[in-house]
Amino acid sequence: MGLFRKKIPDGIRVMFYEGELKGFQCNFPCQILLMDDALRITKINPDVEVKLDRTRISTIDIFRESEYMSKFKGTSTETSKTNGIHKSYYVINYVNKAGEDKQIVFWGTSAETIKVMKMREELVKSMASESYEI
Repeated sequence: MGLFRKKIPDGIRVMFYEGELKGFQCNFPCQILLMDDALRITKINPDVEVKLDRTRISTIDIFRESEYMSKFKGTSTETSKTNGIHKSYYVINYVNKAGEDKQIVFWGTSAETIKVMKMREELVKSMASESYEI
């Protein structure tokens, strides 16, 4: 019992920061993976899997830590204690099932940022064109 864990498919290893994800804690690791139909978010130990329908994702924004903190927290503080290693924040904007605009925020380092940028490009390719007035 407990010796053989369910294999979790590969994804981008990031740290959960904030958003409405039951069972997830701030600054704990998880994985995100853009699949054909959904964005799968997986936390390990205890395992929690969340799926967000890909069609409900509006944008994925990427910010350097100082940009994110300045825009969303009112301070441009950087928390990295290692020179040369900087955090980036990944803000996933989506519409929840009730039709409300929401965000889920993760953070990672430059290696993850490159992967999130590729994921964002893949998401944008599948989005339909639209036209609206303001």
